[in-house]
Amino acid sequence: MSAFAPKDYQCRVLESVRRYFETCSATGSANTAFYQLTGELWGKHQPFNPLPGFAPDMPYFCLRVPTGGGKTFLAASSVALVNTHLLRTEHSVVLWLVPSEAIREQTLKALRQLDHPYHHALKQAGAVTVMDLDEAKSITRATLDTSTVVIVATAQAFAREETRDLKVYASSGALMQHFDNLSSGQRASLLRNDDGTTPYSLANVLRMRRPFLVVDEAHNARTEIRFNTLERFNPSGVMELTATPDTEKQPSNVLHSVGAAELKAEEMIKLPVLLEAEPDWQQCLGDAVARRDELQKLADDEHRHGAPYLRPLVLIQAEPRSQGMETLDTERVKKELVENQRIPVDEIAIATGEERGLDLIERTYRLGISDPACPVKFVITQKALAEGWDCPFAYILVGLSAQQSGTAVEQLIGRVLRQPDARARATPALNQSYSFV
Repeated sequence: MSAFAPKDYQCRVLESVRRYFETCSATGSANTAFYQLTGELWGKHQPFNPLPGFAPDMPYFCLRVPTGGGKTFLAASSVALVNTHLLRTEHSVVLWLVPSEAIREQTLKALRQLDHPYHHALKQAGAVTVMDLDEAKSITRATLDTSTVVIVATAQAFAREETRDLKVYASSGALMQHFDNLSSGQRASLLRNDDGTTPYSLANVLRMRRPFLVVDEAHNARTEIRFNTLERFNPSGVMELTATPDTEKQPSNVLHSVGAAELKAEEMIKLPVLLEAEPDWQQCLGDAVARRDELQKLADDEHRHGAPYLRPLVLIQAEPRSQGMETLDTERVKKELVENQRIPVDEIAIATGEERGLDLIERTYRLGISDPACPVKFVITQKALAEGWDCPFAYILVGLSAQQSGTAVEQLIGRVLRQPDARARATPALNQSYSFV
């Protein structure tokens, strides 16, 4: 594994998490701990907002980390802190919830990969077993008793109001072993079917083990239905991670907030974002093409003098197709690039729920879209890149679709801000990102 050292701001975040857990244990009150620690950390006491439906004294907090700040690393590093300073146990169960199937696959792969920093961070907790929801449906008692179990799933997997059709609530013979020798009190606390029977379900196994919840990109999971569903597992605590916490309807308990300047100082994002507004969508695309060409010349000049290879990418957010109405959908945008901007077809990739051009690139080129042999310079998407996609080559965002919220805008801009595994360049223009709307 290549050497990996946490950034200074990441160490500060983890120190805040450790202190919160220790204060929860010392005071016996998540409310008191949050109020006390926010005063110590930031000089202003913040009120604790319990989650409706959950135990009022359950530890619950949010880490506000800008896009590109390493939320997954922070979450993985926090597992050992949960065991040592909050639960005071050698092994625990962590239910790690992500907003989409793509991020679920990406997170699972990274947490399992032995030479990945995320796996290394997890291993601070000792013996760890990482699994998906299907694997968890046949989990053994021995696995739970001898390792910290991290179950990675989408928030949607538990989000339906009607639970009868969800396998996580269904009885399974493979799980019967978990229900041996339970006391009457333990049995009384379990979830029941409509007919009054107690299912040998994963939901009940989790309920007995009181999982700690990690909610990645929490702004997507914060619906009343989803949080009510999670309450069924009787969690021991909840940690949210997001760049855009809820501050109005049901305010998150923001324990630690990382500023963009802290990420810039660590060379983790490209700032500032230079914004150009152009009402004519074709001119807007043309301006982005011209800017990409300018950046490519600068990158090539640096490369001739020994800098790493760079092929700046343009991310274009198109509109959804609509029957009976002309929209700036992916095909129309691609046609404009090819016919009027003279962009070769092989330099364009489409990444939507139906057309997964980036997956093909990952399978074709050893280094994926960052491979020098890859010709792609333009990626057209709708919502597929809003979260979880990281590429330091992404420099320019073109927004042709009207965003619904400030949260959506911030998440999308994050795709061109972040520069994982990259360093600052010598040319100032290559340390910035660009947005055309």
